[in-house]
Order: sequence, then structure tokens, then C-alpha cells
Amino acid sequence: MLFSSFLIEARQAATLYHLANVVLSIAFLIVRGIPQLCEMILVPEENGECTVTSREREILLFLAVIILVKGRKTTNWRHYVNNIFLFSKIANIFLFLRVDVIAGIVYLFLMIVVTVLVPEPAYSGPEKVTYFNNTELFDTLATDRRTTWVIQFYTTWSSECRHSSPVFSQLSEKFTLPNLKFGKLDVSRWAKEGERFRVNSHPSSRQLPTVCVFKDAKEVLRRPVVNENRRAVPFVFNEVGDLWFTLFIFKSFQEKYLLDLSSRIICSRR
Repeated sequence: MLFSSFLIEARQAATLYHLANVVLSIAFLIVRGIPQLCEMILVPEENGECTVTSREREILLFLAVIILVKGRKTTNWRHYVNNIFLFSKIANIFLFLRVDVIAGIVYLFLMIVVTVLVPEPAYSGPEKVTYFNNTELFDTLATDRRTTWVIQFYTTWSSECRHSSPVFSQLSEKFTLPNLKFGKLDVSRWAKEGERFRVNSHPSSRQLPTVCVFKDAKEVLRRPVVNENRRAVPFVFNEVGDLWFTLFIFKSFQEKYLLDLSSRIICSRR
């Protein structure tokens, strides 16, 4: 089981997107490490050697610190790797520009081309998620009161929504039951429905993605929580979110499980 899941994760990492971004992330070090490229693209040091300077080491050290700090708030390994790509490419821009402006411009152009032509692949793993359109979610909650629904409100342009998608899909695989189902609603496409469920889909919003649990057509849980000042309390939907959801499921269904268990014990004694 673990080996098969590892193979699935490895296949998702073995893409042209990841390969291209790895090359872009270490492009400056590659150029510095190959004398022929260094002499042709960069200006060698006074001693004629293409080595990493003390100033460049400071920039790389600062990059490592930024990656470590930002890594604490990542959703999963894909999010963490994307953070490494993003900040490494930004550092490469500064490194190339401070040595040679033309080299920096060329690198920036290549980075834009790769971003446009080789976008990040969408999650394509197994899931048990219902995708709602327009008023379908509202109508389903009104008519199917016996089912507890876990709904993720998302947008197609939000990187946080994109990175949390695998976690939500894995949760749906683990916990879907006849009376517990998972669904999604695109609030960038159905903005009025987002307003109905009090989800702010503005580009500056910190409510994305919002995960709500509806029981008997009523909202019983929401993450992130919106405080009295109408500001979203930060919440990272990652493995910790997985634990949070597991505890909620146990709390919500423990009475049902205990009743079933007690009835089985009574029946067995009879």
C-alpha cells in the first residue's frame, strides 16, 4: 500500500513542469559551475575563476531561510516544492541581474515562457467529490437533509485552492459514506452562490479555500473562521487539517457508532 502510494506520488513529480522548474531554480549555479558557460554568459572574477562570491552566498542563504519559513505553512509536498521553485527563480533573477543585465533579462524571458507553456499539472488522483453548479448545492442541502456534506468553496485562479485540492480529494477517499459526502463549488464562476454561503471570492480574500460542513442543511463547522472584524483566521488545510477533520468525524458520528455497537452487543447476548 505504501509502495503503491509512493509510486503515485513519484509519477506526479516526474513531469515536464517539475523538470523545467528544477533547471530554472538552479540555473545560476549551473552557469557558475561550468567554466565555458560562465565565461560566455557571466563576467568572471578578477582572478579569472567563475566561483560563487560571498555576496551570492548571502543571497542563497537568505533564500534557504525564506524557504524554511514559508515551508511551515505549506499544504503538502507539492505546495512546498512550488514554494522552492518560486523563491529560487526570484533569487536567480537577482543573481543574474547583479552580474549582467542582459543575462538577467534573458533568464526572466525564459522563466515567463516556461510558466506559460509548461503550467503546473492539475491533481488527477482518485476522489469521491461531487462538483456543484449554480444553485445545485443549495437545492441539494434543502432536499437531502439526512446527508452530512463537506463542501470546499474554491476558485480556479487561487494557488491555495489548487494546492489544497489533493488533500480534500484524499479526505473524500477516506471518509465518504452513504450519509457523509464531499462536494465542491467554484465561487469564481458562481459568485452569487459564494455570497449566499458568505464566502468572499475577491482576489485579496483570505477565505480561499473555505471548507464548510453542513448537517441537516445547517452549517456546523467552517474553516477558516471569520472573526468579529470580518477577517479570516489563518488555517492551513494540510495533514493537520486531516487530523482536524478526523476528530470532527469522530465527534459527529460517535453517538451513532455507540448506538450501533450497543445494539449489536444486546443482540449477541440474546
